[in-house]
Amino acid sequence: MNTRISATSNITTELLLEVFDLPVSFHRCLVPITGGVTAALMLSQAIWTTQELDHTANGWFSRSQEQWAEATGLTRWEQETARRALRSFGFLEERRIGMPAKLWYRVRPELVWFALQRHAAALGR
Repeated sequence: MNTRISATSNITTELLLEVFDLPVSFHRCLVPITGGVTAALMLSQAIWTTQELDHTANGWFSRSQEQWAEATGLTRWEQETARRALRSFGFLEERRIGMPAKLWYRVRPELVWFALQRHAAALGR
């Protein structure tokens, strides 16, 4: 018998939950309108971040690649692909400000809402 397997036979889901970080969650309904899980995850995080903001920023927030990776687990390339998709649908605006330049984001909730409505209508809901 493999000792590695027998040594881990006492592992329970409760033990796993003790060592795991908080789960990363996203809104499943965003997958069909964003084109995939990665973009849906990034948009969900952007919506949540916007909600947590001081509203004097007019919806704009700044987040580095490292901060996105920490919050979502997405690599640089996954982030860039998701951002490109979200920009192409109009769901996410971006701008660079300052020296050195920081990337700022803003969610376009009305466009997300209209896309969700169109998708629901296409499904007959």
